[in-house]
Amino acid sequence: MCIRISMVKIMRIFAPYMSARDTYHHPLNWILLFLLTLIWGSSYILIKLGLEAFTAVEVASLRISISFLASLPFLITAFQTIPRRLYPTILQIGIFGSGAPAFLFALSLTRSESSVNGILNSLSPLWTIVVGYIFYEVSVSRLKVAGVLLGFAGAAVLVAGKPGARLNINTAYNLLPVIATFCYGMSTNITKQKLQNVNPLQSTALAMCMIGIPALAIFLAGQGPAKILSGYATKALLSIIILSLAGTLLAWVLFYKLVQRTDALFAASVTYLIPMVAIAWGVYLGETLSPLQLAGMALILIGVYFTTRSR
Repeated sequence: MCIRISMVKIMRIFAPYMSARDTYHHPLNWILLFLLTLIWGSSYILIKLGLEAFTAVEVASLRISISFLASLPFLITAFQTIPRRLYPTILQIGIFGSGAPAFLFALSLTRSESSVNGILNSLSPLWTIVVGYIFYEVSVSRLKVAGVLLGFAGAAVLVAGKPGARLNINTAYNLLPVIATFCYGMSTNITKQKLQNVNPLQSTALAMCMIGIPALAIFLAGQGPAKILSGYATKALLSIIILSLAGTLLAWVLFYKLVQRTDALFAASVTYLIPMVAIAWGVYLGETLSPLQLAGMALILIGVYFTTRSR
């Protein structure tokens, strides 16, 4: 009897946190957002290091291939538990969430600056709203729309306000991140609408399998294996391995979990915070922080605050 009463008391203590599972205010949701910000905030530099030895196609295909190989231990469970009727949906997640953006961003970074890519990547929440409204009839409050616009403006000010920054605009190659962010908007909405109750690790593993086999074939058919065997690309290979395990496999598991716990827009707001990580690393390495960048950070934080309001 005493044990039962104690368990009731314990459940009452934790009840507010358990009932808040699907709200913005639960601490775990913010922890997931923070981890994603740290992981994806380091992705651009890793892609740049990979491009020192590999071509854009080799970087993208190798990145997906390594993620696929790392997810193999989880495939058996995924095949056993995920219904086959969801396979086409998971294939869409693989293409829109990882496959297409990996190639698009790698190609863009060969001719455009990472700072411009950082700004354009912040279009993801806007595309999330547009795709959700057009394809899934998801209603969004004006306050959240204002938060999205403020967040994008803050990201642009944060990157462009760097002392001595020069934004080299290459229209053709800068269009590629825009397409990639549209893909992110599609992937995020599909996950929220159709995979709400699917285990994120298993769905990610299955998606990586579907796009990983073609990616591995593309990499093996090129000059990438010869570069690895020659020892010429050791540093670049290490960068891509880290990018694959953390920036692709782990990050997407965390991201899809965050989408399930909150909503597509809140999860997509991570793209506003990514430039802040890059700036923080720069300050740590001795770079100066301008007043304009501080203003950009303030706009981002206000935008994220608005996107987390229910009304």
